[in-house]
Amino acid sequence: MRGNMLAASRALVVLLLALASAGAEAQRRRTPPRIAVLAEGPADLFVRETRRLGREVDALLASEYEGFQFPTEPTHVGDFTLERAQTLLTEILADRAIDMVVVFGVYSGRAVAQTERLNKPVFIPFAEPRLQGLPREGSRTGRANLSYLTGLVNLDAELRRFHEVIRRERAVVILDRHLYDAFPDLDAFVAQVAGESMQIRVVPVDPPAAAILAAIPEDAEAVYIGPLMRLPQAEEQVLIDGINARRLPSYASEGRTWVDRGAFTSLVAADELDRRMRRVALNMQETLAGEDPSRFSIVFEARPQLAINMATARRIGMSPSFALLTEAVLVGQEAREERGRSLTLVQAVQEALDRNLGIEATRRDIAVAHAQVGEARGGWFPTVDANAGFAWLDPDASNAFGNAERQLSWGLSGQQVIYSPRIHHGVRAQRENERSVEHGVRARELDLVRDSATAYLNVLRALNAERVNRENLARIRSNLSLAEVRVDIGSAGREEVYRWEIAIADGRASVISASAIRNQAEIALNRLLNRDDLEEAFRPSDPTEPGDGLVLDDRIAQYVDDPWSFRVLREFVVDEAIRASPEIRQIDAAIAAQGAVLDGRQRSLFVPDVVVTGGFNHVFRRAGEGSTNTPIPGFPQRDDFTWQLGAALRFRLFDAARYPQIEQTRTTIGQLQIQRRATAQAIEQGVRSAMHQAGASRAAVRLREDAAIAAGRNLELVTDAYSRGAVNIITLIDAQNQALITRLAASNALYDFLIDYLAVERAAATFGFRLPLEEREDFIRRLTRFAAERRRAESADESTEGT
Repeated sequence: MRGNMLAASRALVVLLLALASAGAEAQRRRTPPRIAVLAEGPADLFVRETRRLGREVDALLASEYEGFQFPTEPTHVGDFTLERAQTLLTEILADRAIDMVVVFGVYSGRAVAQTERLNKPVFIPFAEPRLQGLPREGSRTGRANLSYLTGLVNLDAELRRFHEVIRRERAVVILDRHLYDAFPDLDAFVAQVAGESMQIRVVPVDPPAAAILAAIPEDAEAVYIGPLMRLPQAEEQVLIDGINARRLPSYASEGRTWVDRGAFTSLVAADELDRRMRRVALNMQETLAGEDPSRFSIVFEARPQLAINMATARRIGMSPSFALLTEAVLVGQEAREERGRSLTLVQAVQEALDRNLGIEATRRDIAVAHAQVGEARGGWFPTVDANAGFAWLDPDASNAFGNAERQLSWGLSGQQVIYSPRIHHGVRAQRENERSVEHGVRARELDLVRDSATAYLNVLRALNAERVNRENLARIRSNLSLAEVRVDIGSAGREEVYRWEIAIADGRASVISASAIRNQAEIALNRLLNRDDLEEAFRPSDPTEPGDGLVLDDRIAQYVDDPWSFRVLREFVVDEAIRASPEIRQIDAAIAAQGAVLDGRQRSLFVPDVVVTGGFNHVFRRAGEGSTNTPIPGFPQRDDFTWQLGAALRFRLFDAARYPQIEQTRTTIGQLQIQRRATAQAIEQGVRSAMHQAGASRAAVRLREDAAIAAGRNLELVTDAYSRGAVNIITLIDAQNQALITRLAASNALYDFLIDYLAVERAAATFGFRLPLEEREDFIRRLTRFAAERRRAESADESTEGT
């Protein structure tokens, strides 16, 4: 009993201690952490970075700690000396009211490195271990309470890329004198980076901007703008404008924000500083949760993104190479998706029908055929001939009763066909020929709809391929940065960097090739649209948006889901295609035209032409012998005006060519009838084959997309494993290549299906996206009835077989 009492007492004590500990922990968690920010000197740059970090920290900790707020500017500011930085750091570490420290600056980082013991967590967002003497164990600091991220300066990679962009020999690096003095070996380091390809001179500078501009040598051909932490923010634009006024290409180590304001180029992505500060904020949050800062990775994976200000390039007379444009973000120039006019699939097709030169020339055939109808009908209209003449006769043959020796006369004669089998059936034949031409033009219009829509989809396909290749190149560039970090921490050899540089060259070639294919696709579409400028920019849109392009109605799509429904759909579309085919109608009109010709030739064998004729003649001057009209009693007087009117039946009694012509016409009709059957067969084959192809490509869309998603997830896993050293570079390259291939295949699968779908509609002689809504609904109603009748017929056949 007593033992039980003792055990219960001990359990109660343990419980009370646990509750007390939990209460103390809860109390501690409710108390906001107090954070000091140490900047080695007064500078707008340190204020901006403090606020940038503060936004990230507040987002993570404000909900955990009531009343928490990160400082909006440095709490401790030095005078740009190591001694002052050490003094301030000692004060901060000794202040029990401060829980953790954030350090900005070169000398501040050195002060941290020279402090033997850190009694509270210290975070350095920008660090260079070799230059600042900071401890390092592989990818960690290995020192209690110390966490930093590498990337204070990246002169090596940035100067090499700068030279690649500017392609000039003499460049200067302008650097805050304070930073230059902090790195005494900087000149030797820069000379090593430059090698023999560039002449780079480091120029230490002091604010203001006018003094910095004056310090740039006259023979400088390019300027690398290094960190200028003491330059007031208001002076930065003055510096940029001054460099541009001297027509010098500039590189901004501060990143994309400077490029947006006029600097020529930079490698620092727009979101890189935010990502860095977010990483620091996460490290601070994990430290508050009990993690050891010495175990955090010091590696910050830069994701370089080349940015080029094209407005500045034009101002200073620079033209970046195609190789650079493959991966650069172009500032000061409209993005492709913002340039040119907006062009939808429906608009492109209509514009092709309205403007295409080929279809315009084909439509002139209708006018020619119509004129031939008019020519054939001309046989029904009267013909009138006029004549005028001068006659000089033998005087011995001239007399007062006949023609005078010399006389002038004129007259008119004409005829009107009352009936002619040749003319009657000739007009009928030409009318049928006109209809045949009209159906031929309709077939050409359908071809143009298919061709222009396909060309539009090819533009989208090429744009997507170019985008995928650009993103792949950016990923390779990111992996190069990761490999350089791995080399830096000793987990990989230099050969990995070279492998990624090879991959970058291949990636650039792929982007250039994709860009060329996209240009060719745009030119091909502009030609079909008969644009004055074949390279005119335009902005295509998604062709699968409802009401704006190709959309497969769900009520039709359900007929592709099972074999019976798909077979019924094929049979229905075949019937529709033959019924609507302009090629069939064209042949039918040609058969009718030849039938009219045959009727006319057969009737002309036994039916004569009925013609009415008439005319007059007037002799208005006589001279010479016989010109005097002497009246003789009992004889009629000579008349100067005579006329005549009559009717006639014209019948050709014999013409050896008439019977071969009749036989030839009959043979032509038979040939056209065979051609009609062959055309109908070809249409049926085209519809059925196109529908099978479209069905397969439609299924491939989802499968290719699934493969691309799986390959993308695999790439993420392999990339993460590569960053941790768990897999080698070959595995990552294979994963990246597989991701590229599957993404291109997925995007191509969609456009393959859409193009195959266009082929089905062309074979069916009806493009659904161009039909009014009521006609589309009528199509679906006919399909539903057809399917129902087919099902009833098959059910009836099965019942008959059963009995």
